[in-house]
Amino acid sequence: MSVMPQQVLQPDMGNVAAVHLHQALTHSMYIESIMEAQRAQGADRVAVQVADDLQSLADQHFEQAIVVLARASTLYALYASRVAAAVADGETPPMPGSETIRPSDVISCHGMYLPEVRFFDAGPQDEMQEQNAALARARVVLTDLITHRMQGEAAEAYDEISSVTTEAGREHRLVEFAAAMHDYASVLVWALGVASGTQRQNAGSRDRS
Repeated sequence: MSVMPQQVLQPDMGNVAAVHLHQALTHSMYIESIMEAQRAQGADRVAVQVADDLQSLADQHFEQAIVVLARASTLYALYASRVAAAVADGETPPMPGSETIRPSDVISCHGMYLPEVRFFDAGPQDEMQEQNAALARARVVLTDLITHRMQGEAAEAYDEISSVTTEAGREHRLVEFAAAMHDYASVLVWALGVASGTQRQNAGSRDRS
């Protein structure tokens, strides 16, 4: 089954959230540098308080951005996985479903929601072998992160922006989780495009023969 990625996946799905997360991190680092400069210069109490309040606000914004990317990347990765699995099996790609899958669902049961996907490769020189290897690496990064670094964490902290409050804004949400989810989905989509091109070439070769 040949399919163009843009037929079933939005090209910028999750990317806007990823850019926003980077901007939030940059802003947080900028505010932190201001705080350090004021402390070094012996700024008065009011200036330090303002800088400290801004730092708390920037930290909260960064935590919220992690949640936004985690939510977007979860939907991105799940649908990309379903489409890629269908194409790899020669089936018709599914349309997006209406069910709501949260980051905590994937954290709790990633094997069910993100099954291993492997496209057919014809041999050592086949271009899909490289794509399959990239898929395997990206999936290992994600699953190892969930299995080894996120055990015992509150998985629900990645589900809702409202969970980030002034007090909870300093919770240690792993930005690596949201990034790894987004990276895995992106690798899936890239491999899907390569696989579809390979399938079209193979189909054309069979037609000519």
